[in-house]
Amino acid sequence: MGFPLVCYCMAIPKPLIAFFNLLAAIMDAIQLVLYVLGICHLPAARSAQRRPAVDAPLPDEVKASLPPVEFAQLAAEHSSSSSSCIVCLERLEAADEVRRLGNCAHAFHRGCIDQWIDLGRVTCPLCRSHLLPRARAGPRGRFARLAGRLTRAW
Repeated sequence: MGFPLVCYCMAIPKPLIAFFNLLAAIMDAIQLVLYVLGICHLPAARSAQRRPAVDAPLPDEVKASLPPVEFAQLAAEHSSSSSSCIVCLERLEAADEVRRLGNCAHAFHRGCIDQWIDLGRVTCPLCRSHLLPRARAGPRGRFARLAGRLTRAW
């Protein structure tokens, strides 16, 4: 049994396409006027500014905070440690050098998790918890985050 060789497509009338293009142009013009007045941000400008969080640690800082250990030592401390690296899907041997993450305590081959960190990822490949425990924000830190969110909303 295969795929049918017949295409069941319906042609959209050209006047309808022109009407929707006109609506899109009007919407873009309204967004531009609102942007010039300072009422909202342009959606394209907001998506182009995708940058890492200001307080995100650098890859070298993350690696320094997660010292490598031998898997045999880690397995002796925690009997529930998994015996495979989720990144490369290979078995963790007793002599392998691994890094244990700060929040979730999952362990991965040092080379595997280092490549993961070098890509700028800050979460565990298995459970998506942060690699390092977050520093608690005091009252000033919470106020600064709230002020930042409010200024982005306007």
